[in-house]
Amino acid sequence: MTDTIAPFVDHALAIREGGVAPSAQPKVGGILDFVYKSSRLDEIEDTVVNFISSPHSLVPVTRGARADGSFSFHGMDDLAVFNVGYGRELAVEYHDQPGGRLAIVMAPQGLGQLEQVGKTSLVSDRQAVVFSSGEAQALRYSEDGNTQVLVLDHRKIASCCAKLLGREIAGEVAFETEFDLTDVNGQSWMRLFHYLSSELSAPFSLIRDIPAARQQLEQMAITGFLLSHRHSYTDALLRPQQAVAPFYVKRAEAFIEAHFAAPLSLADIAAHAGVSARSLQNGFQNFRGMTPMAFLRSVRLQHAHRALLVADPAISTVTQIALACGFTHLGEFGTIYRRMFGETPGRTLQRSIRS
Repeated sequence: MTDTIAPFVDHALAIREGGVAPSAQPKVGGILDFVYKSSRLDEIEDTVVNFISSPHSLVPVTRGARADGSFSFHGMDDLAVFNVGYGRELAVEYHDQPGGRLAIVMAPQGLGQLEQVGKTSLVSDRQAVVFSSGEAQALRYSEDGNTQVLVLDHRKIASCCAKLLGREIAGEVAFETEFDLTDVNGQSWMRLFHYLSSELSAPFSLIRDIPAARQQLEQMAITGFLLSHRHSYTDALLRPQQAVAPFYVKRAEAFIEAHFAAPLSLADIAAHAGVSARSLQNGFQNFRGMTPMAFLRSVRLQHAHRALLVADPAISTVTQIALACGFTHLGEFGTIYRRMFGETPGRTLQRSIRS
């Protein structure tokens, strides 16, 4: 998001015709504040698309009516709240690629609908919707519709979920699309959301001066959402904590970490752990929620990810790094890598140039 924000603020400040000049404040402690209004759809579309780095098109339902668009943004790269309204009935059709971000959309005013393949979900002050970047979808606004959106980072959500569970998890955390805001969990989330929104927009909040306060706020947002809304690991998070993993599971994990690049089989790992393959399978399923081979794959993916982030694309290739981390089927490697990290291995390698 940072690559887009800085140059776009200069561009947006030059826009005058058809709307109110935007108000942007420079980043303070990593927090950027931005407010913009316009009566022209093309201007408000350009502003929102460029500012939140989410390509989409505005498709009016009726002809002739002028817009009454407004957009405000408060936040940082991986945690932001923005409000947007258009003052007319229209559809927002998204075209962005998978980018690792999660949006929680609420409508404090008016109504909206999230249209996905085979499913339509209402957006109101009673129900939010949750979706990831890159999914085929359209968000419809009523004439008086206004949405509040919280943006979180999928990878940080997965990392936080793994810490709460005390084990590695495979891939992203998959959330249910519809989020009831009227039940106990929904009301708890709304109280937290209002606090987050207030802290991100407050000009003298501690998060603007103290990095630890920003990190704590982000962790609070992610943890609160993981515990409030159903997802693929909800049952695991809410069930009573199990006993400490037996010695042979920990021994197998240490062996995998030390020999992840080797062509390990289940029999190899079980032999080193000193138990049968079946006992090892049961131990990992009961205490880690995955098989030993899934744990091996996760370890290899993490090592490949770190290697791609620091490699020089002029010297190293995705194939070389994948093979060095124990992957022999490059097609499968690309698929599971993208599922876990939200981008292709090649994109991570190219991103290492800019890091």
